[in-house]
Amino acid sequence: MIIMRKELNPNHAVTQEMRDNWHKIAAIIMYKMKLKRVVITLEDIATLGDFLQDGAICAHPSEDTLEIFLVDGIEAQRLVREEGGLPV
Repeated sequence: MIIMRKELNPNHAVTQEMRDNWHKIAAIIMYKMKLKRVVITLEDIATLGDFLQDGAICAHPSEDTLEIFLVDGIEAQRLVREEGGLPV
């Protein structure tokens, strides 16, 4: 089962950097949340898959931070237009 649709802005520098570092991001989130294990169920995948039909996960770096957040489809399309790169 695939939970994520294609990248909306695959040629953007942040997208490219996140693609190779997703495991580090997941580890940092788990560490910050004091979790040693996360169990993802088929229901979780189905729910997120429904959300990601229109929404997206985003990464926004600044000088010394990285913000990860979810947006709905309208916001996702707005960000793609504003952030540049070559959207698909």
